[in-house]
Amino acid sequence: MAAKRKSSRKKGRSATRFGLEILAICILLVVAAYVGNWGKSTAPSPRPAATSKVEKKQEVRRPSEKSVKAASAGKSGPVLDKNEYRLARLSDGDSFVLEDSRKRTVKVRLYGVDAPEGKQSFGNVSRNHLKRLLEGKKLLIRTMYKDNYQRSVAIVYYSQNGKPDELSINQRQVQAGMAWVYDYFCTSAVCNTWKLEEAMAQKAKLGLWRDSNPVPPWQWRRANPR
Repeated sequence: MAAKRKSSRKKGRSATRFGLEILAICILLVVAAYVGNWGKSTAPSPRPAATSKVEKKQEVRRPSEKSVKAASAGKSGPVLDKNEYRLARLSDGDSFVLEDSRKRTVKVRLYGVDAPEGKQSFGNVSRNHLKRLLEGKKLLIRTMYKDNYQRSVAIVYYSQNGKPDELSINQRQVQAGMAWVYDYFCTSAVCNTWKLEEAMAQKAKLGLWRDSNPVPPWQWRRANPR
């Protein structure tokens, strides 16, 4: 009997010890799971990758015109004026004043092209050619934006019953070799066509391209400030 009692006591102790071990393991598992989840929730979120210099450059857009005001054309976009105009006076091969039937005037600068200055070679030739293109004609203007001088930087067309002609005055000046395509400011899709016209005029040695080394007006202005 005594042996049986000792054996049953040992078995009871073993069962108790085994139960405590299982309980301890369960507690450890619960604690480990809690700590793991807490670590995930409190770990700092990864910082976004730094923007590379190349990406930053791509984000910065070059202005279409140095002298464009903040409120100019970018918001409204190019606008075709419904009024017909006639030439009032001419400054040079890319700047002039137009007036409508009510004698209201608008200062115009041809968009995307740059004609020789008056004191440059072919300056007067370019001016006279533009005068022949504009004088006595009904004209329409598509304003691309306003510059700091409050000029309408525009594409100018002959009016065909109130609708713009296919060839602009801007393009005609380039075709005849009377103006450069102003690469830096000529950002519209039509500028690609004008560049081809410029290359053709250069190959044919028309107008200013008769010179062996014509100086672009923007370079001439830097060398000859007012």
